[in-house]
This record gives sequence, structure tokens and C-alpha cells, in this order.
Amino acid sequence: MPQDDVIAFLSGHSLLRGIPDSELRIAAASIELVSFGDGRPLLIEGDTGSDCYFIQRGTVQVASRNLVGESLLLAELGPGALVGEIGLLRKERRTATVKAVGEVEALRLDRRSFELLAERSPLFHESLLLTVRIRMIHRMLRKASIWSDIPDAELRGLAEITTVRRMKKGELLVHAGAELDSFYMLAGGSVEVRSPNKRKTVLRAGDFFGEIGLLTDTPSEASVTASEDGELLVMGKSEFHYILDYYPPVRRQFMEMLRIRAPHLLPKAEEGQGGEAASVVLEPALPKAQERWIDVLLWLGGGFVALTVLALILRSSWLNFAALIVGGIVGPVTFVSYIRSHQLLGFSPVRLGLIFVSSAAVAVPLAWYLERVSLFGGGAEAGDFSQLRVPLTVSVIEESAKLLVCLALIRTKQMRFLMDAVVFGAAAGMGFAAVESVIYGWSNLEAASSIGMLSVLWIRALLSPFGHGTWTAIAAAGIWIGTASRTSGQVDAASRRRFRPQVALLLLAAVVGLHALWDLHYSNGLAKLGTMVAVGCVGLSLLYILIRNGRREELRAFAALNPYVRESLKHADPEAEAGGELRCAGCGTVSPQGTRYCARCGSALRA
Repeated sequence: MPQDDVIAFLSGHSLLRGIPDSELRIAAASIELVSFGDGRPLLIEGDTGSDCYFIQRGTVQVASRNLVGESLLLAELGPGALVGEIGLLRKERRTATVKAVGEVEALRLDRRSFELLAERSPLFHESLLLTVRIRMIHRMLRKASIWSDIPDAELRGLAEITTVRRMKKGELLVHAGAELDSFYMLAGGSVEVRSPNKRKTVLRAGDFFGEIGLLTDTPSEASVTASEDGELLVMGKSEFHYILDYYPPVRRQFMEMLRIRAPHLLPKAEEGQGGEAASVVLEPALPKAQERWIDVLLWLGGGFVALTVLALILRSSWLNFAALIVGGIVGPVTFVSYIRSHQLLGFSPVRLGLIFVSSAAVAVPLAWYLERVSLFGGGAEAGDFSQLRVPLTVSVIEESAKLLVCLALIRTKQMRFLMDAVVFGAAAGMGFAAVESVIYGWSNLEAASSIGMLSVLWIRALLSPFGHGTWTAIAAAGIWIGTASRTSGQVDAASRRRFRPQVALLLLAAVVGLHALWDLHYSNGLAKLGTMVAVGCVGLSLLYILIRNGRREELRAFAALNPYVRESLKHADPEAEAGGELRCAGCGTVSPQGTRYCARCGSALRA
């Protein structure tokens, strides 16, 4: 490109007006015209910056990654736009990726030419500083997905009225009892939130605070202290309420966050907006359940089949013992995996395994002791399962023992969703069932042969979905329904909340009745078979209803806090779009790919 054309372009640019042609000529000597094909990157996020570009012809898209690694469209720029100046001004790595959309021609300025122009033109330098400030704040707001429903033009306006505040380690940002008039977002660093009778909470980049006081018009219940140096984005109270009034999806996000962080103040916030929040119910489509339980079934089931065949052929006591252990857990573990696969927001397999093993190690001996004391120590008649009193007593003892273990290992405040109760109950019930299967199998091995043991194990593996796991899942759900507060993911009307104790009692009574009927002895084999089929159908039907309602509840809370936003990127980074489940550092919840905020504790997630 002829140098005169370069000088003409520079002199006509709004940022460079007033610079003498002689100075422009010095800068133009090291400027070169470069071309980029469709999808080619001009800048790559994370690279060291040594040049910048004036777009002369064509269009580019500016993109960055949010905290969970997804690509975000920050801007689409045309002729005259300057890109790459942030890295040169701040002397840091690239903060975004810029790619060509179609054919693009640009003027490349190296660091020396850029600094010369900035030095010779105070207007150019001041304009760049203002532009960089707004772009940086806009990028931070864009990455904070709480604003993801706001159109980009509005978000740029929000960036202009948002201020950046630096914080120092140990600085008290908010003291308990203070009246707040600002909303704070963390752009970098971390803070500690401390309040009476609550655990210390650590907030990091992407998190925010101050919204509770602004939504409820109440003094701060917690103190906030900087735990390291960092930056805060600060928004005024009037601007905060303007955004919430103008964009209902954003208000829903903050109301859901309030439901998590301060549920006792939710009525005050709803009262402030005429009860509107209580009437908002999201009904997104239920996603397809994961099918990981099939892998568990194939591995454990295949292992059990192989051990069964080898045990029958080789008649080895060690193989019999291995078949006994695998056969005892194949049904229970597969069932728990199946229930867990229907959960959208679950805990780690380690926690489920702990409940499973604890129920096996604690609930079984506890139930055995209580049954021996209350029933089997009183003669043959006391242990007669043909009398309904006996299986009813056994049912109450065993379900109570399993629920005690389940509840003892769960912090109830984290048990926010109905599906939590269902999954944890299933794990506790199936840990109990696994030990029972091993005991029955061992008894048959001692009394008969390996064939008798294997037959018992296969029958119990096939019947496992109808028994302990289903019953304890329903019972745990009943307790959750009866004790859940407004911190739960449910958005119930007051009339529905009044019936929760009755529903809870009905579910617990149903579990005791189903368990007792399953254990009841009949003189007629067909009557026993019919009762078992009926008990199994009723139990699985109740479990199906609970799972369906629980998944809907999880999805409502998830969608309220993480609205879907489609990015209009022409050339998205495949690595940025790939990813798996995300684990919350605050509470350990495992969330699906693409989640930005944990629907259990409200923390910003990070890849």
C-alpha cells in the first residue's frame, strides 16, 4: 500500500486528528498492509502483544473465554476500528481473540509506531485510555454471565457508568449492619464473607455481593473483607434497579440467588415488587438423562456372569467369594447409578459411595441389633413373619436405620433439591441391600452349594430395583418435602406448601407399608408373587413421580440462574466449546457443561 494512502487513512481517523503529517509519515514508514482470509486470527487470547491493527476493509469478531471456558462474542468491528491496543497500553498478554469474518485488510502498527502516535497526540492517548477502560469493563461484565440477557449495546452503556475499585488484602469492604448503596462484582482477587451462624464463604472472580441489601432494602447481615489484592466493578443502586426493572430474566437470576443466599428475606424482596417473583415459573424442557449407568451394568454385570461361569466350572472357594461380593453389589450399584444419571445437579460419586458404604457398615448392624432386641429375642412367635406386626416392626426399624445414616452424612442446607433426597436415599437403601444380598448368599453357600448361592444372588440382583433402594429413596424424599424451606429449589404457592406435612407423612407411611408387605409371609405362593408385583409397581411408580418432579425443580432453578444465551460467533474455538461437567469449589456440586453459576450455592464456576 503506498505510503501516501497510509498517511491519508491515519490523518482522516478520528483518533489521530491534529497530528502533523511529518509525524504521521514517520509512523507510516513502519506500518504495513496485511490481509487475512475468512476465519484467520489477527490476535490470539493469551499471546504476548507486540502490535495492533487498524481495520481498513472488512469485518472482524472479537471473542474471549468466560470462566467456564466458553467463547463469548465481545464485539463485531468494521473499517476504522483499532484492535490490539489493550495489550500495548497495559503491557500485558492479549485479553481476546480477533478473527476475520470474510476477507479483511488491516494496517499493522508495531509497538514503536503505536507509542510514537500516542506520544505525539495527547488526544489519541486520552481517547485510547477511555476506550480501553470501557472495553475492559465491558469484557468483565460480559464474562459475568449474570448480565448475559442484556443486549450488547445496553451492556456497553452499563460499562460506561460502572467504576473500577482496587482492593487491598485485609481491607474491610462492607461491615455487618451497613446500609448498602452499591452492587459489587469481583473482576480479580477474592473476598471472605462472614456472618453469624454461617460458615465463611469465599467469593472469587465472577462472583458478586451487595445484591441482598439492594433487593430487600435491609442492612448487610455479613461483613466482607478482601483476602487478597484485586479489583471490584462497582455499580450504583439506581443503575442496578434500572437493569432489573428493564430485564425480567436478570431479575429472575438475582431472585434465585436471593433464594440461595438469604431465603428468609425472599418475602421482603417479593413484597417490594408486588409479589411478581413468586408468580414467575419457568417450564424448560427436561433434558435427556445420562446413560452412564449402562456402563456400570455392563462392567459389573459382565464381571458377575464371568465369575459365575468360572465358579461353576472350577469350583474354587476364592471364585465363589469373588462372585459373592460382585453379585451382592451389581444390582444396588447399578440402581444408584441409574438414579444419579437422572440428576442434573449432583454431588460427587465419592459422597454417594460414602453413604452407600456407611449404610452397609452402620445401618445393617444397627437394624440387626434392634430387631434382635425387639423381636427375635422373644421366641419363635415373636419372629413369625406371617403376622403383619412383625414385618411392620422390621420395616420401621430398617427404614429408620437407613435414614439415620443418610441424614447424618448430609448437611441439610446443601440438600436443596428433591433429587438430592432421592439419590442419597437410594444410595443408603442400596448399601443396606448389598449387605443383605451377601449375607443371604453366604448362608446358602454354607447350607447348600455354590449353585444355591449364585441363584440367590441372581434373584436378588434382578429384584433389587423393587426393594430397599426404592423404599429409602421415597422415604428420604418424604422427609425432604416435610422439612424443606424456601431455600429449596421449589417455587410453591402458599396453598401447596400447607400440604407438605401431609404429603411427607403419606410417603413415609407408604414406604413402611410396602416394605412390610414385601416381607410378609403367605401360605399361598401365588399370593406372595402377586403382592411382590404390586409392591414393586407401586414403589417404582412413586419413585418415577418423585424423580420427574425433582428433575423439573432442578431444571427451573438451573435455568433461572443460567439462562441460555446463543453466541453469534462465526468462527468459534472448538477447544473452548468442548468440555465436561463442572465441579463447584464452594459446595462440590457437579453441574452440566455450560453452567456459569452453581444452582446450589450460587458460586461462579470455573473450568
